[in-house]
Amino acid sequence: MQCGAVSGLFAQTLTYPLEITRRRMQTIGVVATSGQAAAVDIVGKGRHKAEVQEAALRALHPERPPSLTAIVTELYAEQGIRGFFKGVSMNWFKGPIAFSISFTVFDIVQIFLETETERKSRLPRRRTTVRQQPSEPAVD
Repeated sequence: MQCGAVSGLFAQTLTYPLEITRRRMQTIGVVATSGQAAAVDIVGKGRHKAEVQEAALRALHPERPPSLTAIVTELYAEQGIRGFFKGVSMNWFKGPIAFSISFTVFDIVQIFLETETERKSRLPRRRTTVRQQPSEPAVD
């Protein structure tokens, strides 16, 4: 089980830069990802949402969206290698919780949907045997 957890964390870390670039490509035109349009001051006040969206759309090439290579280059120029791993630590906490919930729900739904024939053909669950202490003779 520990090997699975370590390999899962390793796989999440290794593929996280692709997740960041995918998320950036999906939010183009909705959220400004760089420049002054993305700036928000400390209390959360910034430009009006419509202004931010308009600035982000103006920054795009109108004929076609930027390629994966353009997104990666922009992210690296703006934030360096750390930009590709921003938020990975929270993903490490979220991953095991989400996977355990998913597997539990899957098992419960699978048991609920199982037919009687499938239940009979399933291997019996392993039972632990508890050694019983010799009982004392009953006193009348």
